[in-house]
Amino acid sequence: MLSTLLVVGGALVGSVVALAPRYARAMAERSALIVDGRTLPHDAPLRPWLEGLAANVAQREAFLTLPESLEATTFDELGIALDVEATLARATRALPVPTLGDRVRALFGRELAPPEIGLDFKLDPEKARAFLERLAPYAHRDPVNARLDLVRHERIEDRPGRDLDVGATFDRIEQGERRDLAVFGAVFVPIDPAVTVASLAQVDVTKVLASFETDFSKKPRSRIPNISLAARLLNGVVVGPGEVMSFNRTVGPRTEERGFRNAPVIVADELEQGLGGGVCQVASTFFAAATLGGFEIVERRSHSRPSGYAPLGLDAVVIYPEVDLRLRNPHDSPVIIHAFLPNAKTLRVELLGRDALGKVEHFFGVETSDPFTRRVVVKTELSPGTIDRRQKGNKGYDGVSLITTTLPDGSKRSRTYRSKYWPVPEVYWVASDVSPESLPPLPEGATAFALVDPNAAIDGERGDQPEP
Repeated sequence: MLSTLLVVGGALVGSVVALAPRYARAMAERSALIVDGRTLPHDAPLRPWLEGLAANVAQREAFLTLPESLEATTFDELGIALDVEATLARATRALPVPTLGDRVRALFGRELAPPEIGLDFKLDPEKARAFLERLAPYAHRDPVNARLDLVRHERIEDRPGRDLDVGATFDRIEQGERRDLAVFGAVFVPIDPAVTVASLAQVDVTKVLASFETDFSKKPRSRIPNISLAARLLNGVVVGPGEVMSFNRTVGPRTEERGFRNAPVIVADELEQGLGGGVCQVASTFFAAATLGGFEIVERRSHSRPSGYAPLGLDAVVIYPEVDLRLRNPHDSPVIIHAFLPNAKTLRVELLGRDALGKVEHFFGVETSDPFTRRVVVKTELSPGTIDRRQKGNKGYDGVSLITTTLPDGSKRSRTYRSKYWPVPEVYWVASDVSPESLPPLPEGATAFALVDPNAAIDGERGDQPEP
């Protein structure tokens, strides 16, 4: 009996010895871990591995869905990061101490699968909101008013605008997926247009609130295509009740791709060729009509020199995108802009949809005037003895416009605004052998002359006016 036990016991011990490697292997695999679908060996330190994974997570691509496109970004830009400490704690909880049953099952080759855990993430609210604040201007769309095509006699549909809802979009990022190529839906707040197609049905285009004409027959013909194009872009635009109309936004960039051409503009007080020369005449003509129609000035700057086509105080300079003309319609009904060339030398702007306010008059009072200087530029490329008067001079003026309106009942109302016109230098180009003293006497209104290095930069306003 004892010998039998010894034999049996010896076989048992032998079996245990034979199974020891298998048990050890099972226990080793039991302590392995699957993290986010990737197996981490039992001998791999978890914290350094997770910290390396955190760097990769920061560069994961993500997208925000806009109505017309996907905006690409990264988890890092959105403030999304792997929470290493929380993931470590999750891993600790997923690795319980093996029980006696686990050990017995391992003895007989029943290997246990390693536990699986996901990743924990954290969100930096300030970083996420900062990203959305940067995105908001790009994602913004202005509403488009309904307008009338006064040439084809068609109504053009209005389109709502939109603003990014930063708070609601942040919530979607906070609650959204965390996989690579994650997609978050941007949320928008609609902006209604000030003028709808339905409201245009009530506008009587036979009523003329105000109008103004300017002449361009004595200006360079190169300006005519720009004047014509800008007038077409302005024509039919509807300004709703209380709406602020931006000339630059309406007419848009002055580029060759959009059809604008080179024509005289002012650079450093002198005339040069520049894209869009002549557009300011359209802006000035519209400004004059709008001013006589009671529109309120939100943003307007007079030219650096008096205009040859508009009275002092009724001009406006526009430079895209730096200097704009913005006017507010104070009336309780839409006003339609009719800008057109009634003949080969005239630009006319009418404001349609309301009767005239009454008898409207504009007066400009000069408060101070400033003398101008003679600017002499030596041009070495000119032939000896050459004297070329490039530009006549004009005095500068600082003054106030007074708009008076006599209403049908006989009552009057008035308003004022200021304009500043800088002195325009008289400019001579001369050959290097010409002495400034040999030039004609200074004209009336000029007080001095200055020699100018042709290679030196001259600060000045870039305008749109040809020489008056």
